[in-house]
Amino acid sequence: MNRNTKDRIIQASLRLFAKRGFSGVSTSDIAREVGITKAALYRHFDSKQAIFDGIVSKMQEYDMEYAREFNLPEGTFSEMPDRYRNIPIDEIKKFSKAMFRHWTEQEMPSNFRKMLTLEQFRSTETGNLYQQYLSSGPTGYMADIFCGITGDNENAFVLAYNFYAPMFLLYSVYDGAGDNQEEKARIIAAADAHIDGFFKENNFKKAAKGKKKNRNITIRREEEKDYRTVENLVRESFWNVYRPGCMEHYVLHCFRENKDFIPELDYVLELDGKIIGHVMYCRSEIRLDNGKILPSITLGPICIAPEYKRQGFGKILLDATIREAQKLGFGVIVIEGNINFYGKSGFTVAKEQGIRYADDPEAGYLLCLELRKGYIDGVKGTFADPQGYFVCQNDPQGFAEFEAGFPPKEKKKLPGQIFKQ
Repeated sequence: MNRNTKDRIIQASLRLFAKRGFSGVSTSDIAREVGITKAALYRHFDSKQAIFDGIVSKMQEYDMEYAREFNLPEGTFSEMPDRYRNIPIDEIKKFSKAMFRHWTEQEMPSNFRKMLTLEQFRSTETGNLYQQYLSSGPTGYMADIFCGITGDNENAFVLAYNFYAPMFLLYSVYDGAGDNQEEKARIIAAADAHIDGFFKENNFKKAAKGKKKNRNITIRREEEKDYRTVENLVRESFWNVYRPGCMEHYVLHCFRENKDFIPELDYVLELDGKIIGHVMYCRSEIRLDNGKILPSITLGPICIAPEYKRQGFGKILLDATIREAQKLGFGVIVIEGNINFYGKSGFTVAKEQGIRYADDPEAGYLLCLELRKGYIDGVKGTFADPQGYFVCQNDPQGFAEFEAGFPPKEKKKLPGQIFKQ
């Protein structure tokens, strides 16, 4: 009986949230919708937020059931490339059609989609959930599928965007049909036709059997034998980007001996056995306004070889190491970066979460990603870059000697550089 009541509370709450939004519904409204007293409701959920968390947990169960039903990979392409390469195209089409019905015809997923659409700009949590379930999450998953089919990571995201754009429009058209079942049936048929036509137009069966070589991506911990290769990679990646020349390779070189360096989060990305990407993390801290210290971590430099940039490899590496950081129990990542890139992986502007930047309190480029739910709830404080990032300024002679060990490269002053030297 308790389980049935909990489910009724979840379903009723979601119906109300989908119509009025989370903030527009009270626990009294929910109790009336279910037909129980507030006291009875609180025996199952101690707050409206707890009900919301129950809804999210239920949707996660739905996701896992769907993945198992269609025997599709539950991890990313980088984690299980062979699984992605062997997915039958007919199975992908069946899955895509089923997912459209999942988000439109099934009551709970449909209401969940509507709720997130209403709430996505009202809180970071719901914004991240919207991305996870209805935007960057599904497009990223489909990009992994297209990469597995074609072996072409460069165009996988373009294909995914082209595939999903009409689907998102059809969701809205379906919602606008109201109770017109005939119109809804036409929209479902249009979605099916789009899916069949997309795979036919792109001739994926031919591409899968063609001459294009599948790309073998491996993400692994950096080893000592990789050090020089990675330092040169970092140098090539950052040269003349933020300043004439670059300093990032010396920062990495010195950080490996720094007490704040996190070797468990020092990773390289290999493509067909060649290292083309790298990222490191270090410990940092947020100095709270109440005088306490909240531990955080910082990533960077993160880089991809110049010839492989803007092909999705950076996000693959970033997302994989974020998951590792979560497994290790870290609470929050704070970085300087471009929200247009990092936002796709769930980062938000730090000042919106109460975290200021010591050098620029209004900085919109200081970003954060909560790794443990509730870790930065109510936080008010200041973040400063770890001192290890200033090694070139603090030891110019050491940097000059280190740089002399690399092949000469021309330093150039270019538009868009942040630093003059």
